Amino acid sequence: MKQALVITPEGEMSKIDIATDALEKLQGAVDGWVQAVDLDSEFTMWCNEEGKIIGLERNPFAQYMWDKVFGAGTDLIVGTVVITGGTDNDGETIGLTDDQVSLLGLKNI
Repeated sequence: MKQALVITPEGEMSKIDIATDALEKLQGAVDGWVQAVDLDSEFTMWCNEEGKIIGLERNPFAQYMWDKVFGAGTDLIVGTVVITGGTDNDGETIGLTDDQVSLLGLKNI
């Protein structure tokens, strides 16, 4: 399993497996084209590329993650996001480890 976390604007969280058809699953989760934002070498946030343009709702959890890395007020994070691991040496998306899931405080999902 190559696990990723889906986080809605309402704070609902769930896991998805992106081992196969990763792009389609990421696009389905954010309901549109995806934009990858590397938060650091261990976490990537996938957002709806057109989320602000089409007026998606602000995502407080994702906003908090953004603000911790890039500073408050530097951007607005909207819509459902997906969190994955970073990338490997070939540029392929890595799934989250169980430790990373725990670090995010999502043990019980």
